[in-house]
Amino acid sequence: MKTEFKYAALLTVSLFLWLCFEFWIGFHDAFVDFLPLTSALTILIWGVLLFLEIKEKQNLPGNSVRTYGKGFRTAFLTTVLAVPMLLLTRWVFYDLINPDFFNNIVIKGREWISVSAKTEDNFNNSVKMMEDFFKMKNYQTIVLVLNIAVGLLFSLILPLFTRKKSA
Repeated sequence: MKTEFKYAALLTVSLFLWLCFEFWIGFHDAFVDFLPLTSALTILIWGVLLFLEIKEKQNLPGNSVRTYGKGFRTAFLTTVLAVPMLLLTRWVFYDLINPDFFNNIVIKGREWISVSAKTEDNFNNSVKMMEDFFKMKNYQTIVLVLNIAVGLLFSLILPLFTRKKSA
């Protein structure tokens, strides 16, 4: 359990620092067009850390047999422990560090929609839908579901690459 807490904290800090890096580079305002790509890279960070955790847990003394089930439990427990901390760090980031994030996204979204909307009704409906989506509560809910899904996916896949029959 100690390893899971350690990696949940490490995952939270790493993803928070990545979020800050995105902000400092300008992906939350000037280069917001690239935000989906840079945000997808957080999945890579998540996967690498869970893989390292499973390998570390596998190499602990007295752990000569490592099964798929143990690897799954390790990775998924870390995900469950990290999710509340990730929600908190995102709240801190979007409320205190970058309170203009949602406004910047909506402004850029209006530009994108104005190019592609065929009618004024289409434009207005699209803008309304986007404004409803980019509110803290809705955004946190979506990201919560995505975090659990990514953690579950890695929990299912990574143990396949780290199994060890016997020492």
